[in-house]
Amino acid sequence: MPSLRILCAFLIGHWSLAIGHSAPAAPEPERIVSLGGAITETVFALGAGDQVVARDTSSVFPPAVHRLPDVGYFRTIGAEGVLAQNPTLILAAQGTGPAPQVELLKHSGVAFVHLDARPSADTLLANVTRLGEVLHRETEAAALVQKLRGQLDAVRRRTASAGPPRVVFLMSMNETATQAAYDGTAATALIVLAGGHNPLTGLTGYKPLNAEALLALDPDVILYGVNPMMPQAVKPPGWLQGTRAGRTGRIHALDLGYHLAFGPRLGDAVTEVASLLHPAATPPLASTNQ
Repeated sequence: MPSLRILCAFLIGHWSLAIGHSAPAAPEPERIVSLGGAITETVFALGAGDQVVARDTSSVFPPAVHRLPDVGYFRTIGAEGVLAQNPTLILAAQGTGPAPQVELLKHSGVAFVHLDARPSADTLLANVTRLGEVLHRETEAAALVQKLRGQLDAVRRRTASAGPPRVVFLMSMNETATQAAYDGTAATALIVLAGGHNPLTGLTGYKPLNAEALLALDPDVILYGVNPMMPQAVKPPGWLQGTRAGRTGRIHALDLGYHLAFGPRLGDAVTEVASLLHPAATPPLASTNQ
């Protein structure tokens, strides 16, 4: 009889539980120490922020991170301070150092995950997927990857028909010279994703560039970095007004902790910068970032 089969199945299920054949328990929440701003932001974006017990100095978003202990800048980390937080999982951006301290963390018995920190969209998408696996948030990670791909594809489509403007990114500006972004920098990667071209090539990183050279380069757009904690600390020198960018009012400040972070808000950041580089794009480029 059907009712008898149902009763037997019910009793067998209870007997199985009694002898230890229960379903696997959900994984225990981690105690995460996150070293690297983009990593920390991604953990929160995946809904696992409540598992973060400490972060590094570069982790400044979302605002909730400011309530967490700060274990120091990820490039000059101390293993003792990290382990004092009793973590079960350490997430670290490549570049975390110094190397002897990282080795202590790797051999501490605490799970340690290194994540690529190269500034590229592909790296970000791979890191989101990897963190989704590590944190058992695969569904959330897949949704975030889909959102980011959609935003970046939209920028690519809307800027493809326009010629890329010549864009220079500056740091540490003064009355005679500045530091400018060359190959391999987050600034150059951002410019390319936003549909621009950085004419400064052949060198890697941020290098000195004097006023004469920049005036001769005469870029269409000049972007410069500002620390959001000290927005008045950087003021473009007057000689920048002699460039094409200055003459046409296309000198713009970027938030170093947002536009150059290459974290889960990258799609918004690229969309915003693309709107500066391609103001005539149709339909207009608009970010969803608040």
